[in-house]
Amino acid sequence: MKRALSLIFGIFVLAILALPLLDPLTRARLFTGIIFGGGLKLALAVVGILLILIGLGTKKWLLKLGVVIALLAIPVAFASHWSSQVALRDSVKEVSPEEELLPQTGLRAPYLVAERQASSNSSGTVGDISATTYLAGDNSYSTLVERRGIFRPGYETAIVQKLALTGQAKGERCDFSPEANKRMDGIFGNSLTRAIASIDSGLIAKKDDVWAYCDNGSPQIVVPVTKLSNWLAPYDVPAGVVIYDGKTDALEYKKDVATGQLPGPAISISQSRRVNKSLETLNGNWWTTRILKSTGITDEPKDEDDTNLDSHSNFSLSYGEQHYGFFSPFTSRASSRTIDQVAVLDSSQVSAGSNANVTLHTLKTPRQSNAATADKIKADYSSLSDWATGMTVMEIVPGGEGVWHASIGQKQNVNYRVQLNADGSSCLLSAAGEKLRCSSDAGQNSGSEQEGKQSGDLLDPSTLSNDELKSLHEAIVKELHRRIPAQ
Repeated sequence: MKRALSLIFGIFVLAILALPLLDPLTRARLFTGIIFGGGLKLALAVVGILLILIGLGTKKWLLKLGVVIALLAIPVAFASHWSSQVALRDSVKEVSPEEELLPQTGLRAPYLVAERQASSNSSGTVGDISATTYLAGDNSYSTLVERRGIFRPGYETAIVQKLALTGQAKGERCDFSPEANKRMDGIFGNSLTRAIASIDSGLIAKKDDVWAYCDNGSPQIVVPVTKLSNWLAPYDVPAGVVIYDGKTDALEYKKDVATGQLPGPAISISQSRRVNKSLETLNGNWWTTRILKSTGITDEPKDEDDTNLDSHSNFSLSYGEQHYGFFSPFTSRASSRTIDQVAVLDSSQVSAGSNANVTLHTLKTPRQSNAATADKIKADYSSLSDWATGMTVMEIVPGGEGVWHASIGQKQNVNYRVQLNADGSSCLLSAAGEKLRCSSDAGQNSGSEQEGKQSGDLLDPSTLSNDELKSLHEAIVKELHRRIPAQ
């Protein structure tokens, strides 16, 4: 009788402990995040600890076996991580300039300008600005605004900005219905992550990967998702997208997306970052990569004054016919700061279970670091009066084989563009793309235009903000103080 009661009590306790597994998000985190994600290394560690606990009694041989198995989990963990990185690295296609040139890309307004413009175009919206994403298929920027309230009740609106190359934006708002109350970090019933897990507990969704677009006034949230592959050495593989309708509160899971079906990435930026990280293992082994750090390539900035410091990689750009993807410049992991290669991940399409289509292009002519390039731009076009009001080089992105595009301006506006060429020359263009002059004649007197014509570089004070006008005034006074004693 006592044995039966003990059994019933044990079953009751297990049932209580298993109750959280009724929640799809908890199941996903346990089975996908811990059991599958932990892989062989976690299994060895758990078995080893259990044997140690059992062997603490009289069975000393179990204690010794447990210690051996638990210690074995350590090298297995290193080997597993290395193998998962190599698996992603091997999915990348390496090409030389003779085999395939870096594709020509379309122009866009700088990401940081769009991010700053989003707040200017959110007038009348009560909420907190979340992520901004460039939709290369539609040449627009999308920003989500989170609704305020208890338990994080969904998104308030999606702002889609059509940015001119000057940085000036025209925004379109798509408001979410009150019934559409889900978002990625929502709590309980407001959790979009939980709703995705209820479709398939194996799907992995990240807040950083979410973007939105407007479909005839209806906001659509797109969440590129992944699944884990290879239990021995688990790594993420694209698994399609989940689309959340901001009007009807409905979810749709698409395993396959063809080019042109979505205006933005069907493969997550998180996946692109994982692939980029895996290229640390290129042309090396575990010792040279992890210990000596003498092989492989990296997309991480090496200079504190790097122009692209806040947005240094995974530039979303259009190329070819309806294709767009993440462009990532790479340098050697050694001390060199020269950009030698550019990886292109095609994010315009996805097929569940298949690795992303990634090509690593070796450049015919490597380019100087971003910091050195920015300094050269300032030297070549030092006569531009806007430098005095805080104009800076804002972003340098790939434009194709032997061509790079730099945007220079002030926070929310682009004043000029510079086309950088492989031979070290450059040309200054207006923000709209009209050629003004090139570096070969940048040192000539810019006031040599016909009399009565205003130079394109002269500053119109009426276009400056109060802060910019104050900075210009201080710069003029400082320069006058420097010159007067010399007379």
